[in-house]
Amino acid sequence: MQQEEKIIAALDLGSSKTVALVARVFRPDEIELIGMGVSPSRGIKTGAVTNIEQTVRSVREAVEEAELMSATNIDSVVINVTGKHVRGDNSTGVIAITNRDRVITTQDIYRVIDAAQAIRIPADQEILHVLSREFKVDDQNGIKDPLGMVGVRLEADVHIVTGGITQLQNTDKAIAQAGIHVRDRILSSLASSAALLSEGEKELGVAIADIGAGVIDIIIYIEGGVAYTATICIGGQHLTQDISIGLKTPVEAAELVKKRHGSVNSAEIDPTESIEIPSVGDRPPRLKSRRELSEIMEARMREILEMIDHELLKSGKKNMLAGGIIFTGGGALVDGLVPLAEEIIGLGASVGFPKGLLGISDRISSPVFSTAVGLILHQARYGDPSGQRKPGRGNIVNKLKNWLQNNL
Repeated sequence: MQQEEKIIAALDLGSSKTVALVARVFRPDEIELIGMGVSPSRGIKTGAVTNIEQTVRSVREAVEEAELMSATNIDSVVINVTGKHVRGDNSTGVIAITNRDRVITTQDIYRVIDAAQAIRIPADQEILHVLSREFKVDDQNGIKDPLGMVGVRLEADVHIVTGGITQLQNTDKAIAQAGIHVRDRILSSLASSAALLSEGEKELGVAIADIGAGVIDIIIYIEGGVAYTATICIGGQHLTQDISIGLKTPVEAAELVKKRHGSVNSAEIDPTESIEIPSVGDRPPRLKSRRELSEIMEARMREILEMIDHELLKSGKKNMLAGGIIFTGGGALVDGLVPLAEEIIGLGASVGFPKGLLGISDRISSPVFSTAVGLILHQARYGDPSGQRKPGRGNIVNKLKNWLQNNL
């Protein structure tokens, strides 16, 4: 393998920060982080590029920092995809096994996955992922790999993720203007799950809610396969804005107050405890009750958790989540989140920290970096080593080969 094929770079384009990571891959289970860069995000809102020039600047800053630390030149990256333009749908394909021996071949698997993709996709959307749920051979279900089995009827259940072409092209354009090629695109929640979940947890049934600054990405695994994905266009920035308005303080100051003194468990806060709140303009800071801050944050977080619960109910899989729900992203660091989530959602809850990288991984061992770490891990395990991204509506054989590599 050539040296450049051993290096993977990832770019997590968030609403509040842009993260670039560089890793050296020895084996899919031995990946060393060798560089990272973080810059404030400008020009991205709820997963979509709103200003190309500002996005280019953020990308360049993060990438240059990662290049300096890793002593490598980054010319291609795998990126995350999120936002309201992303859609996930379950689909089923059925075919007859026509060969004389009725033995299921690779070509049969290609055909049934092709049949499962024969759904009406809007003209402004393109396929990002075709994710395995399970196969059925005749009356036997729950099959992960039907290759070599005997049957007369093969059925495939898949989860198809599509993204808005315009939004994807604008992101590609911004990254290209920064002098970088988009090697691959990965759904944000799928990336996060690569950094958080074991195969056992996926089999048990688990949900992930990645609470970013502007977007919450949700993914549900049932019996090892992706059963549901969703995006909620709300996040940690909304808590900050509520604090800014409620306590009459600048947004930047509200963010610092949230991180230093914030909690969503107001009942546990001493009502006599005071904190210093910066004022607008040149006015002197004021003392405010910390409980008042907590009440503002708790009201918004209750609304967010109710929206997450609505998606879990909408999936029809909530009662199958024996592994509960795992929160990650910057919003997962809010004090009091887990007990409040267990109260509102009624499932076991925890905060997930990314794992799976060697090297300087202690610097990214925070929920804030789950998506970025997951991009590296997913690409190392399943990515196309040629680095050539296939268009969503491109060569069907190539798509199916990638699907088999990713799922079987």
